[in-house]
Amino acid sequence: MSLVGVGNRETWGYQKVPRIFQLNSLMIFVFGPVVGFSQFLFLYFNFRDLEFDTLGIIFSIWPASLLACVNIYSSKFNNFKIVIKEFMTQIHVYNVYKNNDEFVKRQVILTERLVRFAASYLIFFFISNCLGWVFIPAVNNYRNGDFIANRTMKLQTCVYLWVPLDYSYNYNNWIVIHTVNAYIIACGVTVLMQFQSLNNIVLLNIIAHIKILKNNIQNTSLDNLTDADVREHLISIIKYHLFIINQFKKAQSAFGVNVAAIYVQNLFGNSVLLYQLKYGGKENIMLYITMIMAYTGGPILISFVVDEVKRQADDLPDLVYGMPWENMSVSNQKTAMLLLQKVQIPMEFEALGGLIAGVRPMISILKTTFSYYVMLESSMESKSS
Repeated sequence: MSLVGVGNRETWGYQKVPRIFQLNSLMIFVFGPVVGFSQFLFLYFNFRDLEFDTLGIIFSIWPASLLACVNIYSSKFNNFKIVIKEFMTQIHVYNVYKNNDEFVKRQVILTERLVRFAASYLIFFFISNCLGWVFIPAVNNYRNGDFIANRTMKLQTCVYLWVPLDYSYNYNNWIVIHTVNAYIIACGVTVLMQFQSLNNIVLLNIIAHIKILKNNIQNTSLDNLTDADVREHLISIIKYHLFIINQFKKAQSAFGVNVAAIYVQNLFGNSVLLYQLKYGGKENIMLYITMIMAYTGGPILISFVVDEVKRQADDLPDLVYGMPWENMSVSNQKTAMLLLQKVQIPMEFEALGGLIAGVRPMISILKTTFSYYVMLESSMESKSS
């Protein structure tokens, strides 16, 4: 987390960040936008001379580079820093585990398993994709050595930067640029998978809190309690619900820009990946499969997690209304009515620009992606004919 500047591990009680980590974070913060702009300049000045494979790589990597920049700068928002700082002390569901409560214990274990699954998925496919972008272009260049020597094919790399070096045919320059690109890809992939993992971790813990709140409402008997005890119980539920709402709003502010950027990147980038998967050559199939699994699978995971927050919170009004409020005193009934009023507000994750994130928007994006893919395929076929 501290390696790429997405967070500060000291806030979670770990050792002080090494100076090399601080330097790397600073480099990413400063040069991230430079890398994105350099790719744009390369595309602008060389568009007419670029081969199909090179264009496919650029339009696959460039949107991911811009998304990484969004993540880097989103991590500097005050709300993001607050969420990361409060995660271990407040947000993590373990903080409400008291008196060996079996239900809470089960939620802690389930949440940890879900977090590990989501993180393992992202780590596996992002790292696989990173290694693919580093080694597959090198292997392709080795296989096509004769064509490169005859200048009928250009050297392939992963990030095409606008620099005053000829790395299309010069092997020495290519080694320098590709080494720099390997570092860029590694940093970009680390930023993306860590930011998305943090997004999932926070929201999965909020889901666990909602389940615990529902259990407190549903399974606490009020029959043998005095009016004062009932009032105390209702107030504790209201406070816990308010805590969940506040943490959800903070998470929304911290990750809203990221979720919107992921959706936009998928909307415009996935059609290119699908086209490359079909026409990009057999040697690049695994490269684009892992890229689709990472850059589409990640947002699908986030969409399901966001939807689960809303789904778990949707039946809170029914649970509150199902409490034995008719047996309460008038003052406690008023307190129960206040609680009922508060839980009726839907917990929808609102990303940047008012976009309501979830499974339905993601399905719409995937449908649009396939439409763009068909349009791209038709336009390419018309040009070739």
